[in-house]
Parts: sequence; structure tokens; C-alpha cells
Amino acid sequence: MRHNATCETGVVALTDRTLDVIGKNTLEDLYQAAVRHKPQFRPVEIGRITAVLPGIASISGLSGIGSEELVRFRNGGFGLAYNLDEGVIGAILFCDHTQLQAGDEVERLGRVMDIAVGENLLGRVIDPLGRPLDGASVPASRKRLPIERPAAAILDRLPVSIPLQTGIKAIDAMIPVGRGQRE
Repeated sequence: MRHNATCETGVVALTDRTLDVIGKNTLEDLYQAAVRHKPQFRPVEIGRITAVLPGIASISGLSGIGSEELVRFRNGGFGLAYNLDEGVIGAILFCDHTQLQAGDEVERLGRVMDIAVGENLLGRVIDPLGRPLDGASVPASRKRLPIERPAAAILDRLPVSIPLQTGIKAIDAMIPVGRGQRE
């Protein structure tokens, strides 16, 4: 058994007891991490492309998919399930159709198409998948809303109080339109 001693360089030598304590603490930490870890398994529904046309793809094997659900292709591109027929679905493509071919795997994502919302998106240009088109970094946002959802109730909207003027006196006099009003 060695003793703790400081050598000429100032390095402390470790004893067998110190190494034993470090080993036990490390093993205890690993055990606690293994106990806390709860693996999360999620079923994945996989289908296959049967036909690809510009802008759309026919997919079979996704029997549980719902309308407007997202699918992911093997090349990382996305699609939106739209035409749900018996045994085959039609998907709108959000990627280049030339990179897809019949027989490729398609994964059902199990969620409708949604997008990040919030103050940090003001003035930004993004595509329907939330990817930036203005050259800046991906906008961070905690809240997401589906793209297709019911409009806010009439009573929940702000009243129209500012006039919208075209600059043509005859039109402005005959047809008063408020800014934000549907006409």
C-alpha cells in the first residue's frame, strides 16, 4: 500500500484506498444513471413509394395514416398525406421528386404539419417546414401551431377601426373598407 505523498513536482500520489473510493463512486453514478434511464420505444410505420410524379408521390403500406400527416422520405425530404384511398395515399412533396423513386421507404411521422410561432419569427422568411430562407439561423421557438386550423372566433378578433384608403376618392367614398376587414 502506497501513502499519499507530494513529490518534487507537486503531484499527489494516489493510494489504493483513494482509487477504491473513486471506483466505487464511479460505479454508483453509472448505476444511478442506468436506473433513471427509461428507454422510450415508439412504433414506426413504414410504407413504400409506388409512383413518383412532379410534386406528388403515391405511397402504399401506411394504412393508419390520417389526412394532412407528415411523412419523411429516405433522402430526408418531407411530404404531406392528402389523398387517402384504399391501400394507397397521395402525398404532396416538399422535396425534389427526382431524388425519389418507386420502392423507396417512407416513414409516417404521426403528426400534422405544424410550424413554430412567436415574436422571434417577426420579419423572418421561412418555408412551410420552418426552415429559414433568409440566410439567418433557424428561429428558436417553444410554441408550435398546426398550419391548417380553424380561424379565431369573430368575438376574439380586434375590432376594425382604421380605414383603408385606396387613394381614389370615388372608390373610397362609395366603398368604405376598414384595414383588416374582409371585403
